Amino acid sequence: MKKKVISEILSSLGGIVQVDDFYAYLTLGIIAAGAILMYLMVKSSDEFTVEETEENSDEFAGVIKDSHGPITTWLWIAYIVMTVWAIAYLIQHISEFLNFY
Repeated sequence: MKKKVISEILSSLGGIVQVDDFYAYLTLGIIAAGAILMYLMVKSSDEFTVEETEENSDEFAGVIKDSHGPITTWLWIAYIVMTVWAIAYLIQHISEFLNFY
């Protein structure tokens, strides 16, 4: 059903836009992942009150304030995604790195 709907949309835009199904699904995946990450950012910030944030912060010369606390769900997911991307990039381009030596 979903593939049929996407195919119909793409075929209706066929005169304007020609795109492979893979890139259409990739674009929808990126949009969905962005929406999920935005939700996690908002949800993670609800866990801390202003008072908790203030008591876990250090102020330097009244100009810079450094806050610290537990790592939020959004940050864990961002760290995992960046690590997976770095490993995938390294695996894909390992031959280029080996040619440097």
